[in-house]
Parts: sequence; C-alpha cells; structure tokens
Amino acid sequence: MSRLHARRAATLAASASLCLGLAVTGLAAGAVRAPLAGQPPGVTAHSVTIGATVPLTGIASTGYNEVAKAADAVFKYVNTKGGVNHRKITYILKDDCYDTPGFGCTGTPNTVTQTQALLARPVFATVGSLGTPTQDSVRNLLKAHGVPQLFVNSGSSDWNNPKTYPGLFGWQPSYVVESKILAKFIKHKWPREKVCFLGQNDDFGKNGLNGLKYEGVVPAIQQLYSVGSLVTGGGAYFTPFVKAEDSASCKVVFLDTIPAATGAALGNAAALGFHPNWVISGVGADPSTVKKASGGAVSDVNAFTFGYLPATTEVTSWHSWMYRVLEADHADFPGFTAKTPLDGNMEYGIGFGVSFVEALRAAGPNFSRTSFLKTLLTTSFNTPAVVPLRYSNANHQGLQGGFVAMVRSTTQTEVYPPGTVYTTTSTKLSPVVVTHQLSSGIPSWLLPG
Repeated sequence: MSRLHARRAATLAASASLCLGLAVTGLAAGAVRAPLAGQPPGVTAHSVTIGATVPLTGIASTGYNEVAKAADAVFKYVNTKGGVNHRKITYILKDDCYDTPGFGCTGTPNTVTQTQALLARPVFATVGSLGTPTQDSVRNLLKAHGVPQLFVNSGSSDWNNPKTYPGLFGWQPSYVVESKILAKFIKHKWPREKVCFLGQNDDFGKNGLNGLKYEGVVPAIQQLYSVGSLVTGGGAYFTPFVKAEDSASCKVVFLDTIPAATGAALGNAAALGFHPNWVISGVGADPSTVKKASGGAVSDVNAFTFGYLPATTEVTSWHSWMYRVLEADHADFPGFTAKTPLDGNMEYGIGFGVSFVEALRAAGPNFSRTSFLKTLLTTSFNTPAVVPLRYSNANHQGLQGGFVAMVRSTTQTEVYPPGTVYTTTSTKLSPVVVTHQLSSGIPSWLLPG
C-alpha cells in the first residue's frame, strides 16, 4: 500500500543491531566541480548536486532505506535522457542511522555532522531527508547557509513554517490531514461504534489524534507508546495497550504506528482473540514493511488506511513507468523485475524524485536558489500522487489529500470507495471535501523516447 511514510521504523527483529553506518554513502560518484560564476552552490553548467541524510543502516533502515534510492533511480533515469535543462543530477546520500533517542544510534555519524558534510560538498539543496527530530535538528543550520530543505520525509506540521523557514518544504500530506480524512470515513462507516486510539508519543501520534478530534471523532481510550520501550520490550510491551482496548470493547481501533508497532498491536490482538475494525495510518500499514518489521509474524494487515500514491496493486501508467525506472537501476535495485512487488517505500521515493525534476525543469536553465523557491510557490506539479502538488506563501506542507483503502496483503488492496479522493488542510475548521482523482498522467518529457 502506498503510504506514507514518515515516521521511520524500528524493527523488533533488529532491536539489538548496532549502527554500522560510519561510512559515508554517495550514490552518485564524480569529481567535485566548482560552480560557475553566478551559479548557486552545487550547480555547474552541466550538473546539479543535491543530497539527503537518511538511515541506510540501523534499526530504522528496514524497508525505508529504499526510499531515497528510489528517488535516485528517477534521477538516473532522467540523466539518461540528457538531464534537466541539459544538467545531470548528482544525489549524495549520507547515512545518519536515524540519529534520535530510542532508535539505538548514538555518536557519529549523526544528522548534524552528515548535513555539514553535504554543505561542504557543496549541495544546491537537501531533498528527501528523513525524519522529524533529525530534520528539526538541522533546520537552523541549513537556513544559515541558505540551503533549501526540500521534501522532508515526514508528515509533521513542523515543515509548514514559511515565515521562519522560507526554504523548508514538506512533501506528503500532514498527519493532521491524514487523520481528518480517516475520521470522516470512520464517522460514515461506524457512526455509533466506540473508537479507541493508540499512537506514537511524539508529533506523529499527537498530530494524528488532533486530526481525529478536529473532525469530531473523540476516542474513548487515548494511548501513546514509546519507540524506545518498543525496541527494548518487543511485542510484549504492547500487550497492556491492546488488553485495555479489548476490555473497553472498542469496535474501531485507530493506530498511528510505525510498522514494528503495527505488527506488535496486530500480533497481540490475534493472541487475545480481539478483532476490532482496524484503521491504521499509512505510515504503518504497508503490508510488506509490516511483515519485515514483525519478523514475518504478521503478513496480512486487514485494515483501512490512508494513501495518496496509487495503490501498489493497481495497474496504472505511473506504475508501468515506475517499473521501468527501477528495473534500469541495477546498482540500487539489483534483480528487480516486472514480477517484483512494488512497495510504498519505492513509490514514495519516486514521488518526491519526480517532484524535484519537475520543479527543476520549471525553474528554467538559469536559476538561483531564490528563483527556484519562487517556482515552487507558483507552480502546480503533476506527480504520481492522486492530488496535485501545490505550495503557496501560506502552505509549505505539501500534498493535501488522498484516499481511503482496505489493505489486506501485498497483493490485495482496494480503494474504498473506488475513485473517491478527499482533500482538506491541517487547520481545525477546514472541511474534508469528497471529490475524485485530481492528478493527470505522466508529464510527456518523462516518457520513454
């Protein structure tokens, strides 16, 4: 299922893993070239260099180490077509091992030092860096150097602060937008049933809970879990949470959970014989990632969730294009074929990769960081998402809509109801509007040939 994303996962099976990421990973090699006179840092007559800090190692890397690599597959594909405005894209990935408490990564490398390494390269912008606490830690550093912080891989509302951070942009729908849409669905499908909530004890869970309340769904039980306790306690840590929901006779359980936590919740519920209607944030509902994170214990999710990229089981022109892009990237996706399951992590990386190349093309052959950001604020971009990507002086958050789907397994996902798209904003009084798919096809310049 497409999701997704952004509070990045810890896997139970790898909870004792060490952070091995002392080496710097650069996915695009080549000598550093000095920028031409008048060109912004990271830009030459023939290239644009960008970077990101992501967890390529450590317990947060499972499944999600594909995301930035999938974006790089887009850049490599575009480079084979001559690049964007005759410039090829170099994407440098720095491993920060998801440097935040609870995920087992301490010391170096960390997000700050790895971001400093990108600045020294230099890079035109960071694109698709992952995580709320990690990216919050470098907002002021990037701002001080005038480096745009683009398409942060998280649904936190922290990215929508244009007055303080004019160069900072999110990409996916916010956690509030997601939960408002799912709340509207809950009220329609189960108008009289008791709803309970279990979420992560940070912006992910707290923003999600706010979104439910904004739309009039006030859970009877509201519980928050700690990632650190999940890592150390394993699935047993979730037993009291699930027992409380079972004892309260909750008919609908809303989870704002990373995949490992989803697996722990579903596994405990199955052991207790507790079978509510599950509604799970797109972050924690991708079945292939939940299966990996649970060590194979949970393979069928059987829950309603939220998505904004085409369901991975759909047959669409975008999916055909995605397969072409990933099959061509033998370095990062070795052995990927037309029969390899496409997962939400791959879709997500391709989504923001397309967004960057579209923005770069729209900015024209002669651009500065200032003019590039102006292009972001004044252009509507067509991406694989079901709603257009539109920013404004008041909205740096990203996509503002999506769909509800029933996800069962890696091969069975159904949009529910078919063809329905919901749009809203993160504000309390903004209504959730029911519409139909708003995006169009693949931009012609990205097609083969």
